[in-house]
This record gives sequence, C-alpha cells and structure tokens, in this order.
Amino acid sequence: MITKKIGTVILSGALVVSALPSPYLLKADASSLAGTNLVKTTISSKAQTGDSASSKDLENIINTVKSKITIPSDLSEFSYNYNSGSSYTDSAWSLTWANKDSSKSIYINCDSKGHIQSYNYNTNQSYKPVYLQGELKDKADDFIKGISPDIYNKLQYTEASARSSYNGTYSYQYQRMENGIPMPDNTVTVGVNYQTGEVTSYTVNWLYDVSIPSSEVKITKEDAASRIGKNIKMTLSYQSAYNKDSNGKSTAKAFLVYSPDKSYISVDAVTGKIYDTQNLWTDLYGNEKAGLTADSKADGSGLTPQEAAEVDNIKGLITKENAIKAVKGNGKLLFDKNMTSVTANLYKNDSSNGSSGYVWGINFSDPREEKNGKRDSYRAYAHATVDAKTGKILSYYSSTNNYYNSATGKWESPKVKYTSKQGKGILEGFLKEQIPEYFKNSTYSGAADDYIIAYKDSKPVYGGYSYNYQRVNEKIPYAANNIIGSVDGVTGKIYSFGYNWDENVTFEAPDNIISAEKAFDSYIANEGYRLVYEIYYKNSVTNAKADASYTQTPLVRLVYRTDITPNYISPFNGKQLDSDGKEYTKTTNLYSYTDIDNNSSARNIKLLANMGIGFEGGLFKPSQAITAEELTDFINKAGFYADSKNKLSGSTINRMEAAKYAVKLLGLEKAAKISGIYSMNITDQATINQSDIGYAAIAYGLKLLTPNSNNQLHAGDNLTRQEAADLIVAMLNTQE
Repeated sequence: MITKKIGTVILSGALVVSALPSPYLLKADASSLAGTNLVKTTISSKAQTGDSASSKDLENIINTVKSKITIPSDLSEFSYNYNSGSSYTDSAWSLTWANKDSSKSIYINCDSKGHIQSYNYNTNQSYKPVYLQGELKDKADDFIKGISPDIYNKLQYTEASARSSYNGTYSYQYQRMENGIPMPDNTVTVGVNYQTGEVTSYTVNWLYDVSIPSSEVKITKEDAASRIGKNIKMTLSYQSAYNKDSNGKSTAKAFLVYSPDKSYISVDAVTGKIYDTQNLWTDLYGNEKAGLTADSKADGSGLTPQEAAEVDNIKGLITKENAIKAVKGNGKLLFDKNMTSVTANLYKNDSSNGSSGYVWGINFSDPREEKNGKRDSYRAYAHATVDAKTGKILSYYSSTNNYYNSATGKWESPKVKYTSKQGKGILEGFLKEQIPEYFKNSTYSGAADDYIIAYKDSKPVYGGYSYNYQRVNEKIPYAANNIIGSVDGVTGKIYSFGYNWDENVTFEAPDNIISAEKAFDSYIANEGYRLVYEIYYKNSVTNAKADASYTQTPLVRLVYRTDITPNYISPFNGKQLDSDGKEYTKTTNLYSYTDIDNNSSARNIKLLANMGIGFEGGLFKPSQAITAEELTDFINKAGFYADSKNKLSGSTINRMEAAKYAVKLLGLEKAAKISGIYSMNITDQATINQSDIGYAAIAYGLKLLTPNSNNQLHAGDNLTRQEAADLIVAMLNTQE
C-alpha cells in the first residue's frame, strides 16, 4: 500500500525539511564554489572502450564536458563507455559520475566533439511540489545557455508538462528555428525539479554542421496544398473505440473516418516536388528510390458456480496430441522435419471484448547442436496457437532458412519457384479452410516482398511474400481487424499466419457522407500543415555482394508538410476527430482556471494543475464537494495507489473519510490505531468518533486537514475540491 517513503511525522502540525544539495552547477554560475577543490574521480575497472578510443580522447572529452558542467565533489566514482558508431550513428561517449553507494549519479552522453546529447541527475529521493511551471522556465533557459549557447539562440519554446510525480520534474520543450521557420525534427527537452528548482535532465536532438537552405519560397502554401491533394487520397475506413460496461466487458464501436492514405507527404517549397519519404536510397549504380517507410457460494458438488463453469468449458477440448497433429499434419505450412522437440501448454485466452476460450500454445524446435561455421548450421523453430475447442489453427510462425553461408561469406542461390501471385493463391486456399467467414468479410489490401535470400547483380533476391487482408463492412475497411500471412517462395509453404477480429462490434452506418474532396479541404485546413525545414537522409549501398555496407548522410530541405494530428476527419461534418471518434479538442498539459485567483488554496490548485491533475473546462469550482471518484483519480495521479481493500465510494466524501483514506495510503494506519496518546488543539474534538481520533490527529499534524478560523476541524463536513487540493499537496509534502 505504501507507494513512497514518508518522512518523520510531527504531530505538532509542522514538518521540517532540510535543504537538498544542488545536483549540478553551471560553470557560468560557479562563483559559489570559488576555492573548492576539483573533483577527485576513481575510474571504474568496468570502463569499456571501442577500438578507436584512446586515453587522450577520454581525457579531452572529460575536460570538454567539465568545462560546461561542474560535477559535485561527492560524485567521485567515475566510469565510461565508448561507442565507435556505425553507418547510421556517430561515435559517442557515455560518462557516469556517482557517489560511493550509487544513490546519486550524473550520467552524460555526448558525441566525439563534446556536444552534450543528454544529461541526467539521478537520486533515490521523492520530491514535493514547491514551484510552479512558470517559475522555473528561466532555470531551463539558463541551463541550455550554459551548455550550448549556440543552440539556445536557435530555439523556440513550445510547451511545458509535468512528468511522473515520482521524479518530481517539469519538462520544458523547445524546437529549432532557422530563418524564422520551424525545424521540428530538432528539439531540446529540459527537466527541472519542482522542489529544488535544479535541472535534472537535458536531452537534445540536434543536427550539427549542416547547411540550411535559403528561406525563400517559390511555391505558395495554397499551391502546395493543391499538389498534396492531387497526390494523396482521403480513404474512408472504420476505426475502433472500446467501451467497458459495469461488468468490465468491452464492446467495440466501429466509427467512420476519412484519413490520408499516406502517413507522410511534403512539397518542396522551391521546386514543388512531391516527397513521400524522408529516406532516399541510392544503389551501386546511382539510382535513387524511396525508402520503406483481455464471491460466490459453493454448490453441493464442492465447486463454486465459477469453478463449475470452468469445468464445463474444459469438457470436449482436443488433446495436446491432436493439437500438435493439427499443425504438423497441415501440408500448407512450412514445417521443418528436424523440429522434433515439442512443448505445449493449455491456457485461457481472454479477449478485450469480454469473450474467452481455451487455446493450445505449441513450440517446435530443432534440438540438434549448432555447428557454427558449418554449412548445416540452420536450426528451425516455430510457434503455433490452436483453438482447443475446434482444432482450428489460430496463428503460426516458422523461421525460414538462412541462405547466407557464414563459413564462406557467400550467399547460396536457391531457386525461387513461386511467384507472389502463386503465393497469394496458396494462402487464400488455407484461409478458406481455417477461417472462411473472416476471409469472406475481408478484402486483399496488398503484398510486400519479405526476407532476402541472396543478391544477384547487386540487387536483393527475396525469398518470401507477405500479404494483408483488411476486414470490411459494406465494402469499407475496418482498420482494427485484419488477416496476415506469408508464403515462402522457395517451397510454396506458409511460414506466417494470424488475424485480429472483433466479435462484438457495432458499425456506424455510412449514410449521408461528404465527398473525399471535401474531406481533404477540411483536413488540410487543420493546424499542422505548415512550412518547415525538415531533415531527410540519403542512404547508399556500397557493397551488396557479401556483407552489405551502408552510408547515411543527413540533409535539410524547405518543405510544406502535413504534421496534422490526429488525421481523422468526420465523413458527416468534416470535423477533426480524436481516437475515440469524438470531435477533437486540442488539450494542453496545463490546466487553467478563472475562478481561483482570490482563493486561499489557489497555489495548491495550481501546483496540482502543473502536475497534470485537475478539471477540464476552465473552472475548478473550489467550494463544490468533491466526489469519491474524483478524489481517487487525483490521488492516483499524484502517485499514491490503494489496494482493493481500501477504496472510496459514494457520490461525496466527508473530511474524516478522506483523512482516514490518506493516512492509510501513507502507511500510517497502525500508528493511527494506537489509543490514548492523541490530543489536538481544536475545539470540536468531542464530535470525532473515538476510533477516528488517531487518524484525525495524524491528518491534523500533517496538515491533511486544517481547522477553520474558529479552530474547528469539521470532520463530518463534505470535503470540497479546494480542500482536496490542500490534502493532496500535504500528502506529497510528507515524501522524502
């Protein structure tokens, strides 16, 4: 029940909190450390380096980092890691300073030039909210200035949010700006502790030393929108939202939306060229192409009704042997004869829609010892699920042969005997046998080449094909449900099969819907379609005959881009929809209210709002009684959780009930039950039940409940919303 460590309980009503040490000091603000000795570090014997790192490199990187950040003297244990990089990533250093017992540490990741990519200060402490978000933004700004002034001058502040109450920080987000134009692919995030006001984390995603194109555009925003409209299709589909009834059973509602058929599209602001990817690949010949983008009484039998029901359910199930036979005996599946090791278990599968059934889960493997460096080193494995009632195969996956010979460094050249069209026919024959009704209510939506088995003339040879079938209702696809399968082109066998299908779903009728053209007009008018600098990557293959070698070059271009989220448009009125099918309303991470300015609890209400705890609608209604459900939700969001035996109920809750609930969550129930030791300096103590005196006294001492101006606790009054805010902040103030 105790979710956090509580400090000393002082029943006088006051809590004494000692100041916490600063986790860092910027060199620019290091005057307070004048005359302090430099940190003496002990290098861990576990330090690891890559091939290209030298002791001089390490010394240089340490000095570069410490020129920007001062490491506190108690963090004297030092260790590091070096990553030499790859075709896709630059080399990087990870530096860690910790105290002797590792209860505090600073972790810094930086590139080979000393650009700090991330900074984290970690302790085992919990923190109480003291500062508001607006009071700490300058701390985030100053930290960026001290570490990377060149970056700071190119940043635009975007928003702040609260992280988990466990780490006690506000998160401040920034995006890169160039020539007054957003470059949203580059961002900075700073975490500031809301008790100490110190920076505890910093993360930067930044492309250095890159050429930024001119901000001059030759294509207008309207012209670009027209070009986008001609190159994407607004498709009508069903999306899913799930609702639970009072018994916990879920039902699916399929709601209609228009959405673009491409997840990404942009228009070059100078040339008007359409881009459908941010990854371009160039082969050996210089040809460019787009990248792949779930308490009853017993009867006379000795079983409860629930137990008896499960006994009935398990009657008539197929045996393990028959389940295994259903898989091995299906000639359409890719099944290696050497997979002689078999394990199987029977389990109950509870789906999200409330239905359930028993399933055999079966694993097959080749038990032969692996012989590395030998030609015969492949060891097959597979997994299948089988309906324990019907014997139908629910899913199947088998590994496929690896035709790369590691001993010779060459690819073998098996013959691909089956085309994609033939593979589709094989799969559909299998689907008609296994899931005929599902297959009948689905439509083929596309295929893709699967795994590579060889290279021929520097071009990949694919050994398999993957297929997708989308569920449809009145010929409109339902995105949440589909059937997938893969066929091996060498053997013509199915090596992958599965499906996702809602049984209890209500489909919205497609009556009186707007056209796709009108849907696009509504879509492109939403926030998120804008002019931006975006990063794209040129990738090239330098050797494809043996071990492929790649290079990647990041570049920047000026484009009009559709960063529209969510991208659902109502087919009935053209409004933007959220993931539940409701009209989308942009939310902020910060609750704000117009009715608390002169309220005595205003600061506590704002502190909770900054932590993401509050009411929608702009009104807090501080004097209104809070419901048990609302209070439970607030307390949970603050990081305190009750077990099933300690729950609030009822439309309202009185102050004493709230106090008892809070004291139990703080782990002080045993202390509260001690009789004869508690007394409070209040005038209405006689009105409190004797069994509640201990709870009331602890709540009084911790300021979970405070007396009114007449020194009365009014334990029987309904707890108001503002009192709930005071109670939760007081709970947080007990943490250390």
